[in-house]
Amino acid sequence: MEFLEEFDQIISLWSDGDLNGAIYNSTNEHLFELAETLALSSRYHFKPTGKPNSNFSFVANSSLSGGRHPCAEATCRIKKLNELVSFASLYSDEVHIQNPFEEIFLSGPENLNEASRQEMMYGIYNYFYLRPLIESGIIKYAQNMVSLCSHHSETLAKPLSEKIERKEKKLYDLLEEQLIEKCSIYFDIKEDGTQTLKIEGPDGLIDHGVRYFHFYDSTPDFITRLSKKSLPYKFTKKEILDEGILGVIIFPIIKDLSNQEWHSAFYGTSYLCDNSTQINIASKLNNSAYLASSSAFNNAMNHTLPSVYGKDIRSIVDLREKEGEAFSVYRDKVHKLLKTTDKWTESEVSEIFRDEIAPEINLIDKKIKDWKVKSKESLKEKLIFGSGAVSIGLYAGMLPPNIGAVVAAIGGGSAVVGAAMDYNKTLKEKTEARSNDFYFLWQASK
Repeated sequence: MEFLEEFDQIISLWSDGDLNGAIYNSTNEHLFELAETLALSSRYHFKPTGKPNSNFSFVANSSLSGGRHPCAEATCRIKKLNELVSFASLYSDEVHIQNPFEEIFLSGPENLNEASRQEMMYGIYNYFYLRPLIESGIIKYAQNMVSLCSHHSETLAKPLSEKIERKEKKLYDLLEEQLIEKCSIYFDIKEDGTQTLKIEGPDGLIDHGVRYFHFYDSTPDFITRLSKKSLPYKFTKKEILDEGILGVIIFPIIKDLSNQEWHSAFYGTSYLCDNSTQINIASKLNNSAYLASSSAFNNAMNHTLPSVYGKDIRSIVDLREKEGEAFSVYRDKVHKLLKTTDKWTESEVSEIFRDEIAPEINLIDKKIKDWKVKSKESLKEKLIFGSGAVSIGLYAGMLPPNIGAVVAAIGGGSAVVGAAMDYNKTLKEKTEARSNDFYFLWQASK
């Protein structure tokens, strides 16, 4: 794929074999040049090609794209990427992920900071991890920067922008109302002098139940004034509202959903989120959009069919290419079942996998086992009386299709001919597994 070769070459030439050193030791201008080059390269290679099937074409939020929100720790990023990989490879036609290089490029060189360098590093490592899915066309980089002529800017972009802005204001007020009642916020200074905000709240609104924010650059005045108070300092509700502190939680959520709505409007994709709270919020922002939950899908798959969930990316991609028709049939069947759920709730998706899908996989296993037992018993009885040479050939699968004529010509008995016919029949019976809508999933579990 031309894109992969170009991306690899850009990264290799820029880093000269030491990626981490190059990212953290380069000047802002040098780092910006890399972000600009990677952003423009991905923009060129991932131009939209017609209207996709919105049931199976998604735009992921920043968390599933390996981004820093809601948790910048490597373990959480990897966990979310694994969710993305499983969902994308086992369900979607394509998933567009948020492009970290475009975001840094659009921010401009004057706004680069330590967080930008961290996102550049993770963005490149995520690219290497997702490479097999990018190569197969299942993972693509989203384009949130849209170029339009003046006419379409006025008739398309401006009305949509105004519509989204109105929704964002309502959404901010809604989230702030929820968070102010359920969250506590503290300011503290660590032993190394790092100033932090600590936000505690219920899991679902606040990942892990607690979030820490560090001040990389300038510190707000209201934070500076707190350094002389008894620490840790707990903010009052009035202080939280007056200073807009909850914006550090709310703005990334709104930005995520706004990017998804823009992408959905221009490119016909559906929303892919990773938790029920964000799906509920997304449905308020755009109640006509199709919403999918990667966490609901992956937890259901992992609990019901762990042997499928644990497969590496390459094996699933290869199976999709080999069994394309079977994949489409299985995926259409799953989609039909999932359409009955209420916004992909985890309990309902898990119930579908447990009650509708797992029994079908077990049924295929039972049929295959029954066929093996019956065919072995039949062959054992008949081959006792047959030619030893022919017996070896039958078991090795080396005999030609006209086995009956060959055996008769060399003087073989009817028992051997009958055994050959029975063996041939068992091979055909095994192919009947394909008649099951979940044949692809069964194959993936092997």
